[in-house]
Amino acid sequence: MSTNIKIKRICEFCQNEFIAKTTKTQYCSLKCSSRAYKARTRQSKIDQSNKQTEIAKNPILEAVRVKDFLSIKQAGLLFGISRSTIYRLVSRGHLDIGKFGKRTVIRRCDLDSFFALPAEDLLLKPKQQFPGFENCYTITEIQQKFNISSGALYFLIQRHGIVKYAIGKFTYVAKQDIDIIFNAV
Repeated sequence: MSTNIKIKRICEFCQNEFIAKTTKTQYCSLKCSSRAYKARTRQSKIDQSNKQTEIAKNPILEAVRVKDFLSIKQAGLLFGISRSTIYRLVSRGHLDIGKFGKRTVIRRCDLDSFFALPAEDLLLKPKQQFPGFENCYTITEIQQKFNISSGALYFLIQRHGIVKYAIGKFTYVAKQDIDIIFNAV
């Protein structure tokens, strides 16, 4: 079945204008079609080779990409940032973590959503102001007053999202936050 339509097209390989007889024609000739196919095949082989080289250079990275829960070290490897940066993001409340005994894990979707946010939104959050020495307890004072171990105290502070202030060699916590926790518990 033949058609009488004539459509002006531009060849996708050589970029020359030609007259096509169908709406699906992409190339001006068999020669351009063959060259385009060879170029696509060549590029596909190059991409595949580069991917295999990348996997050979970093085999751990490929294993990490498919996991839903990551350790701090794996998250740092995946996003190319240090462990301390991830801990800093956790302490600021930007990332949620889960604890399984001594192991700390982060959900992959939380990391992806954090890095999907524009940086301006994260920088515009005001950091809580230091309430003053008279309105704060030191960690040692809290341990002595409420008879609690340092590990349990840090766990409570982290779980309730209480802000800690490191000034000099002491770490301070607002009195009102600690009093709320220990009166409620």
